[in-house]
Amino acid sequence: MEKIVIKGRGITSGVAEGEAMVTKEAFGFSHGLEPYTGRINDEYHEWLGQNARGKVLVFPYGKGSTSGGLYILESVKHGNAPAAVINVEVDPVIAGGFIMAKVLYGKEIPVVDRLERNPTDVIKPGDRVRVDANKGVVEVYR
Repeated sequence: MEKIVIKGRGITSGVAEGEAMVTKEAFGFSHGLEPYTGRINDEYHEWLGQNARGKVLVFPYGKGSTSGGLYILESVKHGNAPAAVINVEVDPVIAGGFIMAKVLYGKEIPVVDRLERNPTDVIKPGDRVRVDANKGVVEVYR
């Protein structure tokens, strides 16, 4: 099994592992994620129909409304949030949603960005990924 280690910046705290969902498209949680199911419902996104619950979402940056943080909070509240998020550059709305998830629900979901290498080039869909936001380290297993 191949292991790739990439260092970056931890935005939140926590450690998680899961299967990677990867896109080179920006993604918005607001009207892009159904909080009650974890299903991606953005009809213009390549992830349409996939389920983000327990996955490591890898995308370049966020898009959309400031209500994205509320969608993140609702998905955490209902147990349908991703396991972790990896961005090229994190959007403040995304960071805020996951920071508030820890404050309100005690749920740590690691978010990292500014990796040494572009994560959308290195990580492939289906890779097993471990994200340690405490150390800013991403381990990719394939």
